[in-house]
Amino acid sequence: MSELHFALAEELERLAAGYRALAKGEIDPDEITIQDISIILTEKMQKGKISEIRRLLGKYGAAKLVEVNPKTYNAFYQEAKRL
Repeated sequence: MSELHFALAEELERLAAGYRALAKGEIDPDEITIQDISIILTEKMQKGKISEIRRLLGKYGAAKLVEVNPKTYNAFYQEAKRL
């Protein structure tokens, strides 16, 4: 298996763990990560809420998720859940 495949498999495992924790309500709001936010935003995008996501990103001074200040992850996460 190439290194690329290995890295992809590891990232998918982390993503799956995040989805399981989210489904079980195990995510501690004080420990919100960019992956946690990404999971929520992916769900919202699948529901067609792309313009709402863009507005939320703009509210936090970002065009992309990686530009959101980590100090605001908790607040961003809570607002993203309400979209």
